[in-house]
Amino acid sequence: MRERRAKKERWWLLPLLAVGLTALLNRFIFINARVPSGSMEPTIPSGAMVLGNRLAYLREGPQVGDVVFFRHEEEFGQKILIKRVAAVGGQVLSIEDGQAYLDYQPLEGEFASAFPRDDHFLALVPDGFIVVLGDNRAGSNDSRYWSDPYVPQDTVLGQAMFVYFPGFHPL
Repeated sequence: MRERRAKKERWWLLPLLAVGLTALLNRFIFINARVPSGSMEPTIPSGAMVLGNRLAYLREGPQVGDVVFFRHEEEFGQKILIKRVAAVGGQVLSIEDGQAYLDYQPLEGEFASAFPRDDHFLALVPDGFIVVLGDNRAGSNDSRYWSDPYVPQDTVLGQAMFVYFPGFHPL
């Protein structure tokens, strides 16, 4: 009788353990975010929920093409943003006449030439920094327009892995 009573009194341990484990995973392993704008469309639709990996860059930093979460200082405080890495430390990124160039070679791919024709940008990325761009080149407030276009690598929170709402697709 006493054993049965003890089990009934500990029913709350399982939900408490589940909440605690979820909080730990979300704090140290995963990053979960809602993307409020269309700056990463069509890759990530406005309002989408994205899951990322906080452990992705423990051994080496972000690479060109990665979609990353990072902290960004803005006029009214700090925000967490999600953008695509366009260049890393030691590389030269330039945008001229609607085309992007990395180390003076034309970038290939879906988003390499979707820039407005009047965009002009040149950056020699210092070591320990990255330059980020939104996939919606005409509708993204990104490194091209910031007073300091370089994102410190130590502000990168993780790599985006997949969109899980609406729908599911890997990044």
